[in-house]
Amino acid sequence: MHGSILVLAPEGRDAEVIGSVLAEIGLATQPCADLPELCRSLGDDVGALMLSEGVLTDIEPLTAWLEAQPRWSDLPIVILTSRRSRQAGRGRQAFFQSLGNVTLLDRPLHREALQSAAQAALRSRERQYRTRSHLQEITQASSRLEERVAERTQALQAEMADRRRAEEQLHQAQKMEALGQLTGGVAHDFNNLLQGIVSCLAVLAPTVPDGTPRELFEAANRSIERGARLTQSLLSFARRQTLMPEPTDLGDLLTGMSSLLERSLGGQISVTIQVPPGLPAALIDRAQLESAILNLAINARDAMPCGGRLSLTASVAEIGDGETGSSAAVPAELRPGTYVAIRVADTGTGIDPSVLPHVFEPFFTTKPLDKGSGLGLSMVQGMATQSGGGVHIDSTLGGGTAITLYLPSVAAVAGRPAGTAADVERGEGRTVLLVEDDAIVRMGTMALLESQGHHVIEAESGETALALLQDGAEIDALVTDFAMPGMNGAEVVRAVRTLRPGLPALIVTGYADTPDLGEAVRLLRKPFSPNQIAEQLAAMLAE
Repeated sequence: MHGSILVLAPEGRDAEVIGSVLAEIGLATQPCADLPELCRSLGDDVGALMLSEGVLTDIEPLTAWLEAQPRWSDLPIVILTSRRSRQAGRGRQAFFQSLGNVTLLDRPLHREALQSAAQAALRSRERQYRTRSHLQEITQASSRLEERVAERTQALQAEMADRRRAEEQLHQAQKMEALGQLTGGVAHDFNNLLQGIVSCLAVLAPTVPDGTPRELFEAANRSIERGARLTQSLLSFARRQTLMPEPTDLGDLLTGMSSLLERSLGGQISVTIQVPPGLPAALIDRAQLESAILNLAINARDAMPCGGRLSLTASVAEIGDGETGSSAAVPAELRPGTYVAIRVADTGTGIDPSVLPHVFEPFFTTKPLDKGSGLGLSMVQGMATQSGGGVHIDSTLGGGTAITLYLPSVAAVAGRPAGTAADVERGEGRTVLLVEDDAIVRMGTMALLESQGHHVIEAESGETALALLQDGAEIDALVTDFAMPGMNGAEVVRAVRTLRPGLPALIVTGYADTPDLGEAVRLLRKPFSPNQIAEQLAAMLAE
């Protein structure tokens, strides 16, 4: 059995006899000379106590130990009494029971009774030890369960956070898709309206006299340009603009913009540009990035009415597998990989925390009605996201704002195209088949092409154009709208080329998300200027 028996029986040879009798059945005893020695020997490994009644006079240390036992422990105590003492003081029974797990053994002691009492005490203690083991196992199991619950709770919280982010991204994507469809249709119709005005004004330009009529004429042209920029902004935040990404050296781009930024921000704001050597190129539409940076700089200027500092810092950002969507500083839409980051930071007034979650929402603005449309930051985010990157904003009210653009990286900067279409000699006096379903746009474009010396055959649909060619019409080039009832522009080009293989073709469109038409077809977006269509025609006729 587990544990030894502490014996305190100082009368005569009682302790020696008890030890000898219990040793006969294999029980270990430890004799103690007095109560203090016994108290010093007490511990969880003690199996039982065997005490003479005569030693129970000053037992406060013993009772203190008994009362401090752990919950599983109830140390068995065998008290050796005499019938005479029990008869003389029956009130001691309550005292004995106050000691807890007590067994009374009357003298004179019999061998069998002593051995049986000792074994019963040790069996009781053994059950306590088993209870202790069970309690330890339960405690350990409970601790492991709590750890697993905590781990699972943390995992569930992470999953719920990921789900919320995914739902927010899906909601945002659905919202942007709906806005994109709306703005795409609006932009198409608006661009058609602008194109009719552009073409008609271009034809009338030589007839407009100087003075007030010329000034009004130029004002109309500037309004057209503003309208074209507005449709571009709408398409930008809806992520339906057509981007022309190319490897771009951000050092050259930012350095080249320094004078423009200084002029735009005024003398009260200092501009610093930091680009580390060896910075990888970014795959980005250069013109759109310049517009985005200028937009951010103008916002920073408005946030620093009394002057301040604007810093543009470029760096390399490595986004690992575990970082996307897990950190507030990393845009959720970023995929793992290498990005080139541009941080635009100001020392302005900062953004209120309640406003910060809404700054990228289209048409959201805190500026006066005549100072902002609410499309600026939406356009910046749309450009970055559509390019394969993202945007992060960090702002402290009263402490300034920092906006970081993450742009996809490429290994080296490719050379920019040498020359433009303006360098190509324009071809005139050719016959052009113009296919356009909008009567006003068709009339204006036809007049524009004729003013440039071309002979124009007009058709209001693809079917009409094919009929003209089947009747023997001779043409040098095809100019067709893309979105038309019946055959669209791409179908018109394919059908015409079955009759006139290799015919130069130009598709003009007011939509942003025109599918890839292949290298054999040129694309021009409305509203186009007289020079733009002249350059396109000259280039494709020269091929």
